[in-house]
Amino acid sequence: MKSSLITIIITNLVLYGISESLAQSILSYRSDQPMISFKLNDPIDSIILTSNDEERNITPTQDNDNDSLISEEGLDRFIDYLRRDHDEFQPQPDELVVYTPLTYFQFNRLAGFMCWGIIMGFVQCFWYKFLQIYSKDPKFIEVLRKVLTDQLCYSPISLFCFFTYGTMVLENGSWDDAKSKLSKVYLKTLIINYSVWFPIQFFNFLVVPRSFQVPFSSSISVLWNCFLSMKNSTT
Repeated sequence: MKSSLITIIITNLVLYGISESLAQSILSYRSDQPMISFKLNDPIDSIILTSNDEERNITPTQDNDNDSLISEEGLDRFIDYLRRDHDEFQPQPDELVVYTPLTYFQFNRLAGFMCWGIIMGFVQCFWYKFLQIYSKDPKFIEVLRKVLTDQLCYSPISLFCFFTYGTMVLENGSWDDAKSKLSKVYLKTLIINYSVWFPIQFFNFLVVPRSFQVPFSSSISVLWNCFLSMKNSTT
């Protein structure tokens, strides 16, 4: 209670880091990706070894003297084969093998997401203090007003800011990229937000003590922020 802002900032720093780590771990595993494989499209040509204009096969059991039986023509064919341009060995378009690129943990994205958690710590601290203007109402009316105000005012703005921040800061995109992403995912994500956070915040304001309301919502936000991070990175 004496240092609620610092507590919220540290809590958000840790929980947002967990959310982003979880999101990147989930996205790095794609079971639908094809297996890495190799295919030799151009088999090695057989080399005919001749002696005295007669073709003959050389077996491993023959003596080393048979090395002299290699004709110049066969040796030249073998050298030409080794000197072929690499492009000749490329597979045809219908035989191309799809390779899965390696994925690495993006620490810069993790740092950016944790910075967003710090920013939201300041916002949440002052926002929850603002919601105390309804504290003089009867309990049920107070909780209902807090939930409606939180979801109808705070959630739309925070989602808008998150997708803008995620595109322009985490992904180094432009404002046009942010507008394109918002047009694709904003309304759908907002509807999901209402279906998730209306009951959670109602329980939070009704049952959870005031000093624990922000940590409670931040703890629930671990999975929600994981979902947002995945939504932002896959769109």
